[in-house]
Amino acid sequence: MRANVLSDAIARAQKAELARRAGISRTTALHLRDDISRARVSTLRELALALGYDIRIDLERASDPLASAAARSLLGDLDESAEYREWVERLQRYCPSGEPLGIVDEAARVSAPQHRGGSVMLSGRNDADRLVSAGVASGARWALSGAAALEALGSNGGGTVLMWSEDVTRAAQLLGGTHRRVKAEAAADVVIAPAHPSVFEGSTQVDDVVLVSPVQAIIDSFGLGGEVGATARRVAEAW
Repeated sequence: MRANVLSDAIARAQKAELARRAGISRTTALHLRDDISRARVSTLRELALALGYDIRIDLERASDPLASAAARSLLGDLDESAEYREWVERLQRYCPSGEPLGIVDEAARVSAPQHRGGSVMLSGRNDADRLVSAGVASGARWALSGAAALEALGSNGGGTVLMWSEDVTRAAQLLGGTHRRVKAEAAADVVIAPAHPSVFEGSTQVDDVVLVSPVQAIIDSFGLGGEVGATARRVAEAW
């Protein structure tokens, strides 16, 4: 069941009765009414069963924009923020040496744009002119990353171009006449992914092309993997 369904059910329930049925204290039931994210899975299941539901846990690939923002903060590319403090702490645990490439590797693994909910993978032209046209016509904020941003850093490699967009649906529609949707990451020439505001921080505009910051581009490209990931690693190792 979805977390919001359980939260709503807890909010509607009589707390003393719910606590009795679930075998927890009334205080715990009251706390969980406001925030169930810190509860143990066993407690959540007892609450769900007491309310006539059950819990199913599905594993999926992580893609949290706050992970890349935290990495940029650790690398001095973004100001510190309470919004991603937990991810800063996680990355410090994942990479205790603090080595920059290690931080990028860890952040990319849990923020890959192609795994983001709502992202679209396309096969077709990925030159800047075509993508800029779609970005501008969408009327929403957008920025290019992946191979397009690495090229601006002097790389000669190709690979996937990423468009961060605040309106993925519209941007994908505008490319619909010249591109086709694909499911395999290796077949994607373009990935359009929902943009968190942090990806626009530090962005630059070259002519009509909006590009994310170099550090954001490296993290994104590591996450995309394949040819663009290998190119990004060569660029990063040369810094």
